[in-house]
Amino acid sequence: MNNHPILSIIIPLYNCEKYIKQCLDTIFRQEMNESEFEVIVIDDGSKDNGYSLASEYAKRHQNILVVKQENQGVACARNNALEKATGDYVTFVDADDMLVFGSLGKLIKIAVDNKADIVKAAHKEVPEDAVCEDFSSNHDNGSIQVMTGEEAIVNVTRMKEGYCWGYLISRKLITDNNLKFPPKVAFMEDWAFITQAILKSRTFVNADVLLYLYRRNSSSCMANVTTEKMLLGCQAIDIVAILTKDTSGDVRKKLSDNVCVNINIVLWFTIHYRSIFNRKKEIIKALLQLLQQVDRTYIPGNLKLFRLCPRMYIIVRNLLASRKY
Repeated sequence: MNNHPILSIIIPLYNCEKYIKQCLDTIFRQEMNESEFEVIVIDDGSKDNGYSLASEYAKRHQNILVVKQENQGVACARNNALEKATGDYVTFVDADDMLVFGSLGKLIKIAVDNKADIVKAAHKEVPEDAVCEDFSSNHDNGSIQVMTGEEAIVNVTRMKEGYCWGYLISRKLITDNNLKFPPKVAFMEDWAFITQAILKSRTFVNADVLLYLYRRNSSSCMANVTTEKMLLGCQAIDIVAILTKDTSGDVRKKLSDNVCVNINIVLWFTIHYRSIFNRKKEIIKALLQLLQQVDRTYIPGNLKLFRLCPRMYIIVRNLLASRKY
């Protein structure tokens, strides 16, 4: 592999043989010299043929590293890849998603020209059977907005976009601040990571360049909802709740709102999923601990009611729920 590429592209791979080749194909159609980027694929103990397909692909490209590890979860896979990364910037790609042809080169130029800590690109949700040829970044006007990380938290980030893909992130920012994904966590872990990174960034660029094609995949990790996943997700929420205490003004309000939104998401799963409802005592304990860290000013009415009578709140909401899983 090359000594010092500009960009490290990190792909966690788990049981994704259907899409991994298509994903890699789009990465190698970025109008970038292969010496300018490296691809690090971490196979997280796949049970299908994904690792073999990625390894075959690597035989044709010297800038691909494919590593197989025992199943530890997506957070550990990304952390292991970060330890191996050597690029000036890092971007994350899920193995079932795609990149728009030629978009990475545009974004690297934007990052370098603006000495950016983070560049956020545009994304588009696409159906499972989508192909990259159907999408283009030619319509983008290439406009950018340059701001601080705190300004980005308030004006750019949205709760429903709590992902880590679609960004170019300075590797120096990551290493200097010892940023890692919360180990073993596979729910909200990317939101916790990218929130920390944005808060630490001095120069954040919001770019009107379509980069990422997010595939609506019915077999995604959220298809397997468990109590353990919700409890680990609470650990991710806790990371941001702690960060919020060191902020003020609009930043504090935005982060507090996001924390409360995610608490409500865990509550929703607890109310509507029978297996989690049956272990509601554990969830209640975790959520009450989280709410203790939130400024009361920003706690919405339903969570105030939950905090007052948590068990009764969940039971009544469960009885009234029209749909259960």
